[in-house]
Amino acid sequence: MFFTVQIESTEDGEYQASCADPLVSSRGLTPAIALDRLGAEIRYRLEFCPCSSVDDDYIQLRIEG
Repeated sequence: MFFTVQIESTEDGEYQASCADPLVSSRGLTPAIALDRLGAEIRYRLEFCPCSSVDDDYIQLRIEG
């Protein structure tokens, strides 16, 4: 499943990655860390209960702009 994300640098030198659907964002010292954290947060929100799991391959981030 593809999720469109945006990434931008912040005033404090970090990077913020955000997604509009689901509405979620994450921060990191590098763009890669911010995107990894965002993917993990999306995966967490897609899991319906602790017994279900979402494979890493299911989450694909498409960087916009």
